[in-house]
Amino acid sequence: MDVPTVFRWILSACAAIQLFYALRALRPALRAEPGRRVDPWLTFADHTVGAAVSVALATGNVTALLCGLAVLGPILTWQLVHHLRAGGSPGTESRTG
Repeated sequence: MDVPTVFRWILSACAAIQLFYALRALRPALRAEPGRRVDPWLTFADHTVGAAVSVALATGNVTALLCGLAVLGPILTWQLVHHLRAGGSPGTESRTG
């Protein structure tokens, strides 16, 4: 896959930003209390694997891109499921209280 030079630099910058956010997300993940660990670790994994996908796109490595997307898909899906479960439906608290 041939990636234009401008996009390589843009994707490399995006990967660097994602790695910065992954490092910022690592501290809360390590300090999370039992029972509250899923969200911080999913955020860390999302940023880390997203950086790898950006690098794979920048280098034009289709195999690494597909492997990264295969890992990123379940992470994003689990984040969505966890967010929907934690949020509940609106108005649930007013009926119980």
